[in-house]
Amino acid sequence: MMGRKLQLLVDTVQRLLRREAHTNIKRIFIKSHPADLAAVITWFDDDRRNFLFGLLDGTETRAEVLSEMHHPVAAEFLTSRQISEAVKLLGTMESDDAADIMGSMPEELSNEILRRMEGADSDEVGDLLKYEEDTAGGIMTPDFIALHENMTIQDAVETLREKKEVDMAFYLYVVNDHEQLVGVVSLRKLVLVKQDTSLNSIMEPNVVSVRVDTDQEEVARQVARYSLLAIPVVDEDNTLLGIVTVDDIIDVIKEEATEDFLKMAGAGEEMIKTDSVATSVKVRFPWLLVGCAGGLLGALVVKPFAQQLEQHHYLALFMPVIMGMGGNIGTQSATVIVRGLATGFVDRRKVSAVYWRELRIAVVLGLVYGTMVGASSMLFSDFNVAYAVAVSISMTLSMSLAVSIGTLLPFVLERMGVDPAISTGPFVTSSVDILGLLIYFSTSYAFLNLL
Repeated sequence: MMGRKLQLLVDTVQRLLRREAHTNIKRIFIKSHPADLAAVITWFDDDRRNFLFGLLDGTETRAEVLSEMHHPVAAEFLTSRQISEAVKLLGTMESDDAADIMGSMPEELSNEILRRMEGADSDEVGDLLKYEEDTAGGIMTPDFIALHENMTIQDAVETLREKKEVDMAFYLYVVNDHEQLVGVVSLRKLVLVKQDTSLNSIMEPNVVSVRVDTDQEEVARQVARYSLLAIPVVDEDNTLLGIVTVDDIIDVIKEEATEDFLKMAGAGEEMIKTDSVATSVKVRFPWLLVGCAGGLLGALVVKPFAQQLEQHHYLALFMPVIMGMGGNIGTQSATVIVRGLATGFVDRRKVSAVYWRELRIAVVLGLVYGTMVGASSMLFSDFNVAYAVAVSISMTLSMSLAVSIGTLLPFVLERMGVDPAISTGPFVTSSVDILGLLIYFSTSYAFLNLL
């Protein structure tokens, strides 16, 4: 959903486009933040998007707006333009943003752009493209300040003045003769000590860092855990290669959360970036197949109880309630566990404690809703007490079983090396529906025959 400020900006630009007041649009663009401009321009269709992009003032502004766009969108936009323009714009950007956008381009085009880029820009972007896009190396920036451990504070300050192009100077990283990370100094400490003090005497030697092949989700966890504004990235020899800044971490958190939600909904792993119906069908088909198979298995479960269902037709009335409540609470538990594992709030070593907590919640809720639904069922079954008891017990057992599946399955899948996010959605709901129906009809059969 677009915020009020952005919606106002879009409406204003639309109105000015209809009036062909292009000069007024340029004035608005000059006063607007690049992130807002990226969102507004992306909102329009291709023709107007290209026209509005042309109204931006200068290569530097255009490059900044492109870097604020979703990278696949920016890549698609640049692919439709002259390659010389793409080279110029990407060369103006920060290396990490250029690498991210080029990583979403066709490989042949990306290689051609890289070949045409000049000197240091080409080398930096080429190095970043070597890393997997969802690793620390894939999201790091090579623009950082590294100072030798024997430097004095005065030398460090002079170096800072010389490197004006480095924007993210949150921390000053200290290295030895072999470019290995040995410490970190905050800017605050740098201005509070004497000028002739050496860095190795004031640096913090216990630096929180990540390896270049560390998954981006783990990088985000480290930044959040230690409340960092940036985290250094090193190789196996502890050589400092780059840093991951907090703005990139925010993007990672959004990306990972979106991916998990899509998996849990059974819609695949990525947002559909095309209007192709065939692509959408291809992504969603296998997930829906799980639900379809679950429904067919549910029919097989109900079949042996067909005679019972014919004699007591009111049994069919509460099948949706039993399945729905089990599926809902199972999905709730699975969502809590999946997000807890992703964010580190759920301790993998305390599976039994987590399960016991969720099970107690399910039993309490199952008894409450079982009593409510069981009492309601008497109105539909000529006040059949046996049926009411069967519905109550079935509801409690079904919800308890659903929580067991929703809680334990993510842990099992993670142990198997499978993303636990896929345990929700079709997998949890299908298994809960099948087992819930089995419990419901077995319990009803037993109580109706007994009483």
